[in-house]
Amino acid sequence: MRRALAGLLCAAAGCIAPSVLESSGRAPVVEPPAALAWHAALPADLSGLFESVSVEGESAASLWKVYYHFTPAGDAGGTYSGAALVIGEAGPGFQTLSGAWSLRDGALDLGDGQPVRASAAPGHLRLESGAGSAVLRSVVLQ
Repeated sequence: MRRALAGLLCAAAGCIAPSVLESSGRAPVVEPPAALAWHAALPADLSGLFESVSVEGESAASLWKVYYHFTPAGDAGGTYSGAALVIGEAGPGFQTLSGAWSLRDGALDLGDGQPVRASAAPGHLRLESGAGSAVLRSVVLQ
């Protein structure tokens, strides 16, 4: 009787036989930004899609998430498109921008003449200004 009841409960609950999950199916181990080896960003570091993993400083009060896609088009620049989920008086909303970027001596200019310090680590990009910093990770599109 006990076995029959256990079998019914298991069937009703959708029991799954134990198995080993292949490493490709596991979530990646994410190193904290402080543990990464940062260097002044080079144009080659700005290629592809990035999403924020942390936003700190004044900016964090109104900036929830940031996305950038960089397309290199030369030795020190290219084009970009960005979106940020911003909390405004009317509530949250995405703000977008796009244009040309240039990079010189670790200073990234998104075309507004107000460069931010750009640092890179394997698979990461950090952007810093007087208002705060954002750490972004590279996103592989599949």
